[in-house]
Amino acid sequence: MGGRFTAAIVGCGTIGRSHAEGCRLADEVALVAAVDPVEAVRTQFAEEFAVPHTYSTTEELFADQVPDIVIVCTWHMIHHEGTVAAAEAGVAAVICEKPMAIGLTSADAMIEACRANGTKLIVGHQRRFTAGWEKTRDLVGEGAIGRPLMVECCVASGFANWGTHVIDGARFVLGDPAAEWVMGAVQRITDRYERDVPIEDCCMALVQLESEIQLLIQSDLRLKGATAGGFLIRGSEGMLETNERCVRLLNATTGGWREHVLADGAGYGIGGQVHADQIVELTRWLEGGPEHRGSAAKARVTLEITMALYESARRNKVIRLPLEEGGYPLEHMIASGELEIEIPGRYDLRSFLRWTDADAAEYRRLRASGLEHYSVMQKLNAGG
Repeated sequence: MGGRFTAAIVGCGTIGRSHAEGCRLADEVALVAAVDPVEAVRTQFAEEFAVPHTYSTTEELFADQVPDIVIVCTWHMIHHEGTVAAAEAGVAAVICEKPMAIGLTSADAMIEACRANGTKLIVGHQRRFTAGWEKTRDLVGEGAIGRPLMVECCVASGFANWGTHVIDGARFVLGDPAAEWVMGAVQRITDRYERDVPIEDCCMALVQLESEIQLLIQSDLRLKGATAGGFLIRGSEGMLETNERCVRLLNATTGGWREHVLADGAGYGIGGQVHADQIVELTRWLEGGPEHRGSAAKARVTLEITMALYESARRNKVIRLPLEEGGYPLEHMIASGELEIEIPGRYDLRSFLRWTDADAAEYRRLRASGLEHYSVMQKLNAGG
């Protein structure tokens, strides 16, 4: 088994598998437990990753053992519940998947519970460990494009989902500047959800960062070229195009675009290695090293920007930070009737993930055939 630190994964879906691969690649960590309410999922997960203990709830886990690290891979609305429970159980650290929470009140409850119990808290912005983003950060720091002026991003699948990554990525490569204000616009004429969270059909945001840098994000307005891991940075003396594995630089010395390909395309955004790097850096923080690059303090800024977009659309004005609203402004707009549904019929972008033990035999058969989890759940949702 090995490892100086023990870990448990709560939520054995797609992202839980990526974290399990990361644990397998990290000599410092031993994955000792898995938690999932669906028996077939946690049993298959335990078999694949040689996990010795499985539980249906975190209450069962903590009644039996308290691992050093708990990795929360549940759906967005219950991230705070799993994180607070782990901190109160006395774990040394929590890795919570992104987005950190839905609403700042939940995020602050997570931070406070971890502070009160001496628990380190990081959020799963694993792309901070990709070669492309690290190279971009270095080039920006070296002055390769002069003074950064504007970052442009195009995402899809909901702002709180993909948008979380590009907000976090832009801040990472720029040295984590503070945000000053947000101006946003939202459309929701369908009853759209993502992992049980009501979301917009499309939106856009302009974010003012310190040092006179602006961040422009459009979500679900243009699907071609949309990505959770790429953006363009315009500077006073050049431009950078980046994603997780490749960086293109244009300035007065390059003679056109100069491309740096830094990694192959397989799993560069959510693969096991970046999750291994993420958890190894956490173990070093636990041992007295510097603050983790994905710490909750940094992730809260990303969440605040996200919520400020919705609050700006709700208030029809620029929202200057800090944000006072602690809840989910989009949900407030829906409840008040401000966002009228024109195309009725609730649907969830992740409906293929919703299933029960009744699907167990088909799940195991498809997993054994080597199909990816996403395809497995699509097939189950379609009834075969």
